[in-house]
Amino acid sequence: MGFDEAYTVHPNVSTAFLTNDELMRGDWAKGPAGTGATDWAGGFIGRAELETASLAETWELPDDETIIYRIRKGVHWALNPASEASRLVNGRELTADDVVYSINRNFFTKTAYLYGAYVPGGYAPTSAKALDKYTVEVKVPKTMHGLMLLVVGDFMWMWPHEVIERYGDMKDWRNSVGTGPFIITDFVSNSSITFRKNPKYWMTDPVGPGKGNQLPYVDTVKRLIISDISTRLAALRTGKIDMLPGIAWEDAESITKSTPQIMYAVGYVSPTLPVGRLDKAELPFQDIKVRQALNMAVNKQALVDDYYGGHAALLGYPWPPTRTHENIYTPLDEQSSAVQDLFTYNPAKAKTLLAEAGYPNGFKTKIICDGASTQPDLLSIVREDLLKVGVDMEIQPKESGVYTSIFRGRTHEEMLMKGSVDYAFPFRMLMVRKESFDNPAYFEHEYTRKAYEEVSRLVGIDDAAVNRVLKDVGKFSLEQAWGIWLPASQQYRMWWPWVKNYQGEQDVGYFDPYQYIHYLWIDSALKRSMGY
Repeated sequence: MGFDEAYTVHPNVSTAFLTNDELMRGDWAKGPAGTGATDWAGGFIGRAELETASLAETWELPDDETIIYRIRKGVHWALNPASEASRLVNGRELTADDVVYSINRNFFTKTAYLYGAYVPGGYAPTSAKALDKYTVEVKVPKTMHGLMLLVVGDFMWMWPHEVIERYGDMKDWRNSVGTGPFIITDFVSNSSITFRKNPKYWMTDPVGPGKGNQLPYVDTVKRLIISDISTRLAALRTGKIDMLPGIAWEDAESITKSTPQIMYAVGYVSPTLPVGRLDKAELPFQDIKVRQALNMAVNKQALVDDYYGGHAALLGYPWPPTRTHENIYTPLDEQSSAVQDLFTYNPAKAKTLLAEAGYPNGFKTKIICDGASTQPDLLSIVREDLLKVGVDMEIQPKESGVYTSIFRGRTHEEMLMKGSVDYAFPFRMLMVRKESFDNPAYFEHEYTRKAYEEVSRLVGIDDAAVNRVLKDVGKFSLEQAWGIWLPASQQYRMWWPWVKNYQGEQDVGYFDPYQYIHYLWIDSALKRSMGY
């Protein structure tokens, strides 16, 4: 989790979604609470039409390498009298200098996610400066023009320089200071995080009966850290917690039967894929016939029917069959015959392809996976199918920390079980760019490289053009068969009826889980009437 964006190798400082703000945000008024242009179940996936103003009231692109953000006047850093760090900032107004400072720190601190994602490839901003107290100019590479508009705008938080200058960083939760709707008041490691409302938050409700009301509605938010699944589910069933995301389909079935009054929304989990390295000439995976054979050898429909009990999408990579992805998703029956063959169980053809590739008797390989997850169980089924065509895949479970280190460093020798990361931001094309540490295959192709540069230039500027490119990239990526395309399991989000103004939203913006909490309220009378 962490509390400081500059010291995470992943884009997840989960407390910042409640305590800090970005320059842009997903437009709540375009979700179920408003026009219904999206369901906000899976983020904005690059659709600039779904973004709206936050700390930046407006932005413009005067040329193909410049972005201008005009900062909202009258936004102040939250003042918590009990916090030394907050008293240091003293509730002063946020200015363009804060934005420039945050851009430089988030991109050019070597431990930051944005550094690793953009600086080595030459994709980061080339400069950021304050033109006046409320205007920021950012210069970017031409090929990254649209992408940087969104990354700087809705993928990084603003931080007060005084706190970092005094304490060196913001890793300690006590040093948390932001302009967001909530303030951290307590943190108990491996137990809970408590937030109270920022009484001087600048934002008002943008839509609905409460339009114009001061946000946030709730006075306190408490996030419980419950590692045991059965304990989490029991807390939901008994009304000890109001809402719970990330519920597996098996558990969701049980809850809907035992507690039918609970409300829910259904989505998909990005599939975890067995992937072999394509950059090593001595391994068999460089030959596309081998990769096709591995896919045909696995009975994927049986996985959907038996392993997932029907609660899965056969075609779940690179993106799922959801409303969020409808403009870029291509159903299996509209894919090329080459792709359709990859989803058809055909061990005889798999053997033929292996023989044509020079492996008439198959081969041995080994795959690293997370031993603390369900990956070993799923892989054991895949392994049995592969053995039938002569491929002996040794499963090597690792402790979670070791596994994370391996997949982040891409130090696996042969194969790696790796979760897909394309659902939330398909425009990043993270799994088909060789420099990306989310690309365990080390896959690279001139077609996808050209597509990435085109998307990065146009995302945030021309939604229709981006959708067209991504739709074609999805089909092309599947044809390359650089992974074994396993199904995507369903996952549930559940909440009690007393949680109001909520319809299952999950990610309101670029990557903004929890940035819906300030729009919600609790109907205490209803809760009491239901016996809780």
